[in-house]
Amino acid sequence: MTNHRQSPAVRRAARLLALTPAIVVTTAPGLAFADPPAQWEDNPSVSPLYVLMVMVAIPLALFLLIWLLVYIPSMARGERYKPGQAWRSEPEWFGGPRRGVDALEGGEQQHAVGAGASDEHGETRGGASARW
Repeated sequence: MTNHRQSPAVRRAARLLALTPAIVVTTAPGLAFADPPAQWEDNPSVSPLYVLMVMVAIPLALFLLIWLLVYIPSMARGERYKPGQAWRSEPEWFGGPRRGVDALEGGEQQHAVGAGASDEHGETRGGASARW
């Protein structure tokens, strides 16, 4: 097998070619200094209070409104689960059998987990702690 190492000159040329668009964009802002057309009228000055209202107060009000719409139902209903307490609802298994955890006791384990090897007792095992 041959070693296909590139020379340093080829690597430098490849880097320069890759950086060329960034160099051109950052070093050629000449068009940004063009004068506006004479037909354009000057905009009236805007008060700092108006800028603060548009840039700070309105987004903050929208944020608070969305926050309230999300949290008011749970505040009105009350907290159901407190950390440290036992879980009182049905167990949930995402991606498990359609009939839930109880379906495993009914003999659906091989279909839920997948076809694995059976040991001497007829139990299907698989995963990190199983015997293959």
